[in-house]
Amino acid sequence: MPHPKVSKAELAVAAATDVFSRYGYARTTMGDIAAQAGMSRPALYLLFPDKDAIFAAVIQRMDEQKHREIHAAIARLDGLHAKLLYACKSWGAHGFDLAEMHPDAADLFDLRFRTVRMVYDNFQILVADLIRDQVQSAGIADEPEALARCLVFGMRGLRETARNGKDMRRLIAVQVAMLVRSIGSKR
Repeated sequence: MPHPKVSKAELAVAAATDVFSRYGYARTTMGDIAAQAGMSRPALYLLFPDKDAIFAAVIQRMDEQKHREIHAAIARLDGLHAKLLYACKSWGAHGFDLAEMHPDAADLFDLRFRTVRMVYDNFQILVADLIRDQVQSAGIADEPEALARCLVFGMRGLRETARNGKDMRRLIAVQVAMLVRSIGSKR
C-alpha cells in the first residue's frame, strides 16, 4: 500500500518541532530548521515567512495532536475524575517532561507567544466542557470556565515547584481531586 505523500510544509513543521523542542525558540534559526528538514533556507522561507510563523505552526500542530490523544482516551474512561485526571496529567505533564529533557523547550510554553496562549485557552475549554454538567447540577455559582482556568493555571504553577515528572503527576492528581471534590462529583 503506498504511503501518503507528505507535503514540504508538513516536513518543515515536523523538523521545526524537533529543533524547537531541543533548543527552544530563542536559540533556533531558520537555517537550523531548514537543515533538519533537508531543504534550503530559501525553500523554507517560501513555506513560512519567518520563524514566528513556523513556531506558530509547530505549537498548533502539537496542540491538535495532544487534543486528539486526550479526546480518544477520555472517550474510553468512566467518570469525571478519571477523565479529568487523564486530561490534566497528559496535558500538564507533557510540557514538564519535555522541558525536563530539554530545558530550552520551555519556550514552547511561554505565554508571551499568542499561539501558546491559544493552547491554554483550548485546554481550558476542554476542562470546562468536562466539568460543566457537574458544576451545573451541583448548583455551584462559579462558571465552569472560571474553575477550568484556575485548574489550568494552577498546573502551570505546579510546573515551577515540581521536583520531577513523577512529582508533577502527583501534584496534578492532588489538584484534580480537590476540584472534583469541590464540585461534588462522585469520582
